[in-house]
Amino acid sequence: MNKLSIAAAVTCALFSASGTANFSDPGTDYTNVVADSYVGEQAAEPLNMANMLLCIMKATGAEHFANADYRALVDSAQCEQRQDDSSSQAAASKIAYSEVVVSSKRADNNSPQDVTVWFQDSEEQDGQYIINTTVSAAPGPNSPFGELQFTFKHATGGDKGDLNITVQNGQNVISLINTFQEGGNTIEQAAIVQIDDAQGNSGRGKTQGIDWSQNPPVPLEYKLAYNDNFYFKQVGSSPEVCLSRNNPRENVHSYSLFNLATGALLDIKAGFNIKYISALNGQPQHGFIGEWGLWTEEEHQPGYTPPTTITDDNGVNYTVVTAPGKLVRQTKGQRNLNDGESFEYWTGSSSTTIYWIESTGQFQADNGSGSPDGVDAGITQNTYFWSPLLRQNVNYLGNNSGSHKVAYTTSETVRANDSIFNSGSIGLTCYGSCPQTNISLNDAINWTFTQAYEDPSSTGISYTIDPTDMTLKLSGQPVKLNFARSDLSNDQNFWGTSSGEFVLSSDASSVTSWDDLNGQTLVTYRWEMGVDSWSQLTMLQNQADQSFYELDKAINFIYTHQTANDRNGESSSDNTQVMLEYHGPGNLHGIPWEQTNGQWDAQFSIADGTEVYTDTNGNRYVVKATGIDKRFLPAAGGATDCTNSGLNLTGASVLSLPTAANIPTISTTWQDKDSLTVADEPWVIHGETQAAANK
Repeated sequence: MNKLSIAAAVTCALFSASGTANFSDPGTDYTNVVADSYVGEQAAEPLNMANMLLCIMKATGAEHFANADYRALVDSAQCEQRQDDSSSQAAASKIAYSEVVVSSKRADNNSPQDVTVWFQDSEEQDGQYIINTTVSAAPGPNSPFGELQFTFKHATGGDKGDLNITVQNGQNVISLINTFQEGGNTIEQAAIVQIDDAQGNSGRGKTQGIDWSQNPPVPLEYKLAYNDNFYFKQVGSSPEVCLSRNNPRENVHSYSLFNLATGALLDIKAGFNIKYISALNGQPQHGFIGEWGLWTEEEHQPGYTPPTTITDDNGVNYTVVTAPGKLVRQTKGQRNLNDGESFEYWTGSSSTTIYWIESTGQFQADNGSGSPDGVDAGITQNTYFWSPLLRQNVNYLGNNSGSHKVAYTTSETVRANDSIFNSGSIGLTCYGSCPQTNISLNDAINWTFTQAYEDPSSTGISYTIDPTDMTLKLSGQPVKLNFARSDLSNDQNFWGTSSGEFVLSSDASSVTSWDDLNGQTLVTYRWEMGVDSWSQLTMLQNQADQSFYELDKAINFIYTHQTANDRNGESSSDNTQVMLEYHGPGNLHGIPWEQTNGQWDAQFSIADGTEVYTDTNGNRYVVKATGIDKRFLPAAGGATDCTNSGLNLTGASVLSLPTAANIPTISTTWQDKDSLTVADEPWVIHGETQAAANK
């Protein structure tokens, strides 16, 4: 799906490298997929807001409608997505359709096109933006970005900005100013870039970012110049830095899987678009249903109630069934230890890294430099420690016939069409911390919502769960939270909780101790609940045959990285194992990310065409990057390489950054959209023109 990205466009002109080779025959899904590739450069951060809004603008499809007023849906999550993860892996994908009203005007083919957009962010109740755009020239041989002015403002707040792309004296000039409020401070970001030619082979620029480490934040100026081979920059008064434009390090933040034999995409369906009739105004509305629940375009409006009946794109009607929690199945497994595999082991109040050394049959502690110290750490059977590979605590099972193993647990959400409900409702027996029914806000925030602790040596506490509502019950009463997030005051917080251990009542007779519950053959369960949709279970029941719709399950597999398969030719992660989880196109998670010099980098990136997974039917799959963040590396000769190539920062120094005074006034109001006549059905859904546009 094409999208206009000003940050990507600018950094592509400044910093882009050549494309990648094809993997398989022409015409396959693998070959047809084109990666979204851009350069992650701190000097381009001031362009982020314009980048997002221009993506929204492109996704409205306004270029296809010269004179029209219409409604569109834009996946704002897709427009906001650049790798900004501060955890151990790339951010999980989501879909968040936002409603957009578009008014496009153009007198004739030789006149500018004026487009006004009213954008309501689906995830922010006050996320209302007005965008005025005038496109005066289309992209051409000497102006690859065309010529346009793009002015935006928050409908009720002080956030505003302006972007200009012009051709001046044969140079493409990009100028941006963006001002917004953050923590009571007025923040101003700006950029001006001069591009010498349409190919983007050379240019200079100046940007004003923010040093967020200061309180209050202070402006931070970047000066830059570039040519075919080098990128020269200076941050504030720091020494000049020369980076090579050749062979940048590639951080892949999204991958898809393809069949090795056919090149066909492995397309897991984790959710789909829906329609419903609004309880607020009786009009058709749109949304999305997936593993994490139901999203609708009006859910942040006052008085909103979630729909109870929805329709998919094929016209199938479903009843929405929401349970107050989730039953999670825990299945045990075992795996052999790998030589050099690392774990985090807690000793008292501190943790240490330990390594399994196959040749000596020992765990050894870290020597402080990332290597084992050669001394037996004394780890004995039935010791628990954290496995970064499996992302959970594991139990060392000791030596069994020469094989040293650890026990782990695989978790999955139980849904109404699970085989355990083949005969209807089931009984469950709980041990440990067993939940009460109808939990009050006071009990929740004080963590007093469980029964007396139930030891496995006792008979346990009996519960039931019926697939018709998937709600855990104790003596016929539901185990649920009798409050919502809106009931929490500013000084209160409660995200959710997880119960003690359940087993099927038919298995309760085999439980006499915690060793039985932790045993490898017994499947156990937990009841998880919270005040947010992702802590609850949302199901769709077909109104015609009463069957429940089953979303595809994620695919989990262990991947061993090899230097030969490293996208950047790096050897530091050779033989590193990770547990990967595939949720569908563009959603492969589990590769760790690390922070370096204020930026997040993938520990390693996998080369296109690497075989990573074989399913139970013997089908083999390769990986291909669909989203790549490129990072320039220091030039071998330092700053001298840049100066010897003719680069200097003199031209950047004399450039004048735009200021807030340069932002034109937008007289358009949020209410102005109400005077337009637009159809209820969207004409465009994230860049794709719909049938309604032709009616």
